[in-house]
Amino acid sequence: MHSATESLYFLPTDESERKRLDLQNEVFRKALGNRIVFAPIELHAGDKVLDSGTGSASWLLDCYNAKKDATFYGIDPKTDIFPRLDDEQKRRIHLDAGSVLQLPSTWTDSFQLVNQRLLMTAFSKENWDTALEQIYRVLAPGGWVQLVEISQCISGERSREYYAMFRDLFSKRGVLNDCADHIPKFLKDAGFDQVKAQRCEVSIGGPPDSDGINAGARESFIGANKRMLSTVVTLGIRTEEEYKEMVEDLEKEWESEAQSKMIFYIFLGQKPLATYNDK
Repeated sequence: MHSATESLYFLPTDESERKRLDLQNEVFRKALGNRIVFAPIELHAGDKVLDSGTGSASWLLDCYNAKKDATFYGIDPKTDIFPRLDDEQKRRIHLDAGSVLQLPSTWTDSFQLVNQRLLMTAFSKENWDTALEQIYRVLAPGGWVQLVEISQCISGERSREYYAMFRDLFSKRGVLNDCADHIPKFLKDAGFDQVKAQRCEVSIGGPPDSDGINAGARESFIGANKRMLSTVVTLGIRTEEEYKEMVEDLEKEWESEAQSKMIFYIFLGQKPLATYNDK
């Protein structure tokens, strides 16, 4: 039994992962028409933005470059791949070790926006409950949470086989499978209003397109799959040889099936301007 404050994230954090996360951010930004913030909010001087599970802080840096008057905070349990900030950036960007499962008590009612993206491999059901309770607490009344999570891969038989194995991995790790199906309810249960879900997709199939989105997305997702090798073998789900062959077949299928794509959702929720205790 895992603690509600213990993340189950199992991808390594090193230079290769930093490059993969930067590529992933670039792919998502292009696929979403260079939009960074989807919550209906205008950030102003003095506003605070939190990026949970910031990783290489690529989303946070994009947001900073677009909204330099705000103040930005990025937290991650591991700091290995945090970027080096210049003196100007350090005035507005604060990166530190930390987890959304245990946010500082001094942050209560502090943030106008909290962003969190692609932590589907990290959280159990209990973790999700805790994370959203913590996010709700640190948001200022009227503030917004913005979550992005993968829903499914649409491709061929190899993909169906791989993601069936992936669900077995999630089960053995205690990670919640199909979290995208549950997040709207989780948000409402945590007290959020104005809960919305926007369906999006990114191509991962066929030869590289003109803007390179599909090739970049394929490289990023296959890279993540390759980096799960140790966990898959350790848990006895596949041998090293079997898993490497599965990932190789998956990549070939995506390259040959032009209609292959990842479906993901952007979830939004607003902390009410007045809570029950304020009334």
